[in-house]
Amino acid sequence: MNNEKKTSEKKGFKGFFKARSTRRGAAAIALTALVIAAVVLVNLVLAAVTNTHPLYIDVTENSSFKLQPETEEFASSIDKDVTIYILQTEANFESGDSTNYRYFIQANKLVHAIVNCSDHIDLHYVDLTSNPTFTKDYPNINWTESHIALVVSGDNYRAIDLTDMFSYDEQQYQYYGTYVINGQHVEQSIMTAIMNVTAENKTKVTLLSGQGEQEMTAFTKLLENNAFEVETVSLLNGKISADSEFVIIYDPEVDIDSDTYKKLTDWLNNGDQYGHNLFYFPNDQHDLSDYPNLNALIADYGMELRNGYIYENANDHLIPGYNHYISIMDYADEDQTFKKELRSTKIPVVMSLTMPVNITDDTVATPLLTSTDKAIFFPKDLTEEEAEKFDPKAEKLNGVAIGKRNDGTTDGKSSSVVVIGSYDAMTSSYISSPAYNNAAYFVNLFNTLCERENVSIVIEGKNPAANSLGLTSVNDIVFPSILVRYIIPIAVLLAGIVIWIRRRFR
Repeated sequence: MNNEKKTSEKKGFKGFFKARSTRRGAAAIALTALVIAAVVLVNLVLAAVTNTHPLYIDVTENSSFKLQPETEEFASSIDKDVTIYILQTEANFESGDSTNYRYFIQANKLVHAIVNCSDHIDLHYVDLTSNPTFTKDYPNINWTESHIALVVSGDNYRAIDLTDMFSYDEQQYQYYGTYVINGQHVEQSIMTAIMNVTAENKTKVTLLSGQGEQEMTAFTKLLENNAFEVETVSLLNGKISADSEFVIIYDPEVDIDSDTYKKLTDWLNNGDQYGHNLFYFPNDQHDLSDYPNLNALIADYGMELRNGYIYENANDHLIPGYNHYISIMDYADEDQTFKKELRSTKIPVVMSLTMPVNITDDTVATPLLTSTDKAIFFPKDLTEEEAEKFDPKAEKLNGVAIGKRNDGTTDGKSSSVVVIGSYDAMTSSYISSPAYNNAAYFVNLFNTLCERENVSIVIEGKNPAANSLGLTSVNDIVFPSILVRYIIPIAVLLAGIVIWIRRRFR
């Protein structure tokens, strides 16, 4: 009896394991287990990879978490080791406040994206509160000021301020002392810092002082950001550095004296070696007769200024909401020398209160930027009687022109004088706007004249507050992580259970 019972039990167990439904169920369970194991393995691999190469899907309407092509191109070409230090913890850097946090989240993602472009770029977060000795290795930085980042390559380093990385409501700051961010320049600030610390030889530019010149803070910073070394010199008691390739005279209140005139002409001649360049931005508030020496200097290079302004009448060259004295200039460089390296000539250069530059010797001087042929010359300080007799003539007028002199040989270097009829063209409102090409054009002009590769960094920032494609949470940006960690494993597990139950009870 016992033997029969044992035999029956054995047959029952064997029958259960041999049953088709059991085999199907076991296969389903095994398959489910294998899929789950594979998902877990993929998850572990992705977790390891994303520690150094974070993966994100940018679902914002204007791809605000995606680098501009210029950034990717420049970052991928870097061949020197560079370290970016964010001077706080990552959590603190991203947190910001209720008004600005979106910009800081965007900034952090963009910095990570820059790092991912090159194996030569590294990223670290340093909390200066818990690491106060960090600053001692960088003595040339004023650490009493607030810096948001530091870029280092070898012995070279450059600090980045909050106002370098973000634009803000200046009126709000003036009244309340608080920063309300309204734009970002993350890519531009990081990449210009990298360019500065990796540049082997910086071209020197001399700002002339002593004639009541206006400050050109925005343009100076633009030059420094593009690896130019800027010095300020008064020829009344100093001299231009021997290795300086540029002199800038910006909006002088008075004329240069005869001694300074001789020093500048000798410097341009450079012992018949040439290779020097002078930029002149005239002051439009005084009569040209007040500047005989500067007039003589540009006359030596085939140019003269007219005592008045360009008044543009072509509607497609006017800026909406502004008067006819502020207008888009046309690129007049026929042989493409000074515009072929520009990324786009469709973006306009805009100038205001522009004094026309006449060409008096076309064998020496050529126009660079012009008005349309519908513009007129409007003289300054017309008397009532003169205004009644004034008969304007439509003509193409030069806003910027260049004169060159050399030793007459085809392969010799030239010295150049560039006259820019509008000093406003180099103010912050024009060179900081991505809608205008002023910054890119004039930096490219400097690069071309000193025969340096055009490495200018002018990158438009994107607004993270722009409309998204229906996804507004920060978690939407890390969707792949949620998908791999939770959605796929749960879906596979549920599918396996459903399949097993259906087959078990079929």
